Amino acid sequence: MSPRFSCACLAATLAFCAAARAADGDLDATFGSAGKVQLGPNTGYAGPVANDVAVQADGKIVVVGYETNATDGLESWRIARLNANGTVDTSFASNGMLDWNAGTTGTRAHAVAVRPDGRIVVGGNFQNEIEVAQFTPNGSPDPTFASGEGYILLTPPAGDSNALSRLIIEPDGSIDIAGTYYANQSGFNSNEFYFARISANGSTVEPFEYLFSSGPDADDHAQDLAIDSQGRYIVAGYHRGANGNYDFAVIRIRSDLYDVDNTFGNGGQTTVDFGDNGDFANAVTLTPTGYIALGGQANGQAALAWLDPNGALLSNNNYTYDTYQVAFGSGGGSDTITKLIIDGYDTKYPQLLAIGSGNQSYASGPGGAAGLMFGIARLNFPFYTNFTLDAGLNGRGTEGVYFAARPTGIGTFITGNHGRSAAFAHGELIMVGDTLLNPNSGTSPTDMAIARLAPFDGIFKNGFDAPSL
Repeated sequence: MSPRFSCACLAATLAFCAAARAADGDLDATFGSAGKVQLGPNTGYAGPVANDVAVQADGKIVVVGYETNATDGLESWRIARLNANGTVDTSFASNGMLDWNAGTTGTRAHAVAVRPDGRIVVGGNFQNEIEVAQFTPNGSPDPTFASGEGYILLTPPAGDSNALSRLIIEPDGSIDIAGTYYANQSGFNSNEFYFARISANGSTVEPFEYLFSSGPDADDHAQDLAIDSQGRYIVAGYHRGANGNYDFAVIRIRSDLYDVDNTFGNGGQTTVDFGDNGDFANAVTLTPTGYIALGGQANGQAALAWLDPNGALLSNNNYTYDTYQVAFGSGGGSDTITKLIIDGYDTKYPQLLAIGSGNQSYASGPGGAAGLMFGIARLNFPFYTNFTLDAGLNGRGTEGVYFAARPTGIGTFITGNHGRSAAFAHGELIMVGDTLLNPNSGTSPTDMAIARLAPFDGIFKNGFDAPSL
């Protein structure tokens, strides 16, 4: 083949691929049914919900959450694994599904991470205790973890309880968790940020609790965590202040867990008030240079806050970063962010992906759930402007994904979906949550819902699993 012919073929191939590549925000047609998968309950159960997702090195997808016994209402962890194409991986556990801690109350899996060797770490609650369990790649309890038990319980004193929200695995294999400690030792509730570092083999636990203020009105909940380049822990969530209003809240814990880092924010903490009573941060992420993005809900809209590496809320004379809100759908007061991911493919101007739930104000239905869909937003970072939606995603910077739908007329439909977490790997964004089986009923059971987007510009274009910064 001549060099000229080779170049011509290459040019034609590239042109074809460019024309065929999905638009930013499109669902991946090679995954499940047109980019979506619904997982119903196991026999005897109802209403499964997906709370988190992780992707293995081979592309298989691990989804965790919970389901409820259809007879007695008791709960169990629900762990499922999908093949890369969205089919259930029947080589995992029992036909691709694992029910763990069956037959208890308050028992839900909230977080998952996969080790490089394929072992799966799952965290959640067992009644009023935090539980972290480790499974082998085939879905069996790992006999090398927690002295052969395969799980570890973080048991509070009698009368208290704790709850896990997220977990991550450190490079040395340690497991870090964030959640809430519910203390009732003084005759009143005093809820605190809870962090713990668990050794890689599950043999030791180093807990850390933080209270923003004292007294019977203290109500602090840690929802997410990250580690900065110096090994310090950034733990984010929300805090109820002295005036009774809830604000975004974040602390930085020293790498030795001795105390909060008093060089961060105001004595180790930062709070962000959007000017209303309902500001709840659910997600945190860091840029490689240590800037901090917080995401959640404020005044019924998906909201973002932007902090410098020292925990100071960023602003200048031209704009402020602490009041940015975005509606995933058409607004309506039910939008929230549950996961943040940085796209650092553009080394000069990285972008932020915000995933959660969005309300369609033009849809209506019972129970307050109708009209919700998975929400995705892509925003420019405020290195050169305020947070702004990137119109390159779906033409407006946001995208909505729905599962079950009931047409109610031209251009409108009723649907109830909650996006609860997301992950990216192999160039693709995967979102998980739940969908109402009957959107016309506010009490309808749910299915686990999983959606995957086709690769899009930036980090998703070249398939990098780590930013190129």
